Amino acid sequence: MIKISRISSPLRDKVKNLENCSQLSGDGVFEGKYNTSGSILIRNHFIGELSADQIIVDENGKVEGNIKSNELIVSGNVSGKINSDSIVIMENGNLSGEIIYKQIAVFEGGIINVAGLKQATEELDKVVEIKKKVAD
Repeated sequence: MIKISRISSPLRDKVKNLENCSQLSGDGVFEGKYNTSGSILIRNHFIGELSADQIIVDENGKVEGNIKSNELIVSGNVSGKINSDSIVIMENGNLSGEIIYKQIAVFEGGIINVAGLKQATEELDKVVEIKKKVAD
C-alpha cells in the first residue's frame, strides 16, 4: 500500500476514497481492459488497458500496457503507453515507456526510464498570416 504518512499533505488530499475505489489485488495476473470514472488501486500484476480518473499502483503492483487517466500515482512498476494529466512517481515507483503528461513529479528514489517523454500541450487556434501579393 502507498505510504500515505510519507506523502506531503497536498498529495495526501489527491488520494481519493482509497477505501471505496476499485481494487485489483492478490498474487495473480489480470489481463484485459478496465475502465471506470472513479479510482483504481492496483495491488497485483495487470496486463492490458486501464482508463480511470485516478489510477494508483501500490508498491506490490505492476502494470504493463496502455494507461489513460487524469491522475497516475506510481509506487510500484508501470510500463507501456501512458497518457495522464498528472503523474506522481513515489520513492519506490518505476515508470517506463512512452509518456504523455501535463504535470509530473518524482520523489527521491523514483525512476523514469522512457522511450519518449512528451508534455501535452493545449491546442491553440491556428493563425495563418495572409500576405499581400506584390505586383511584379
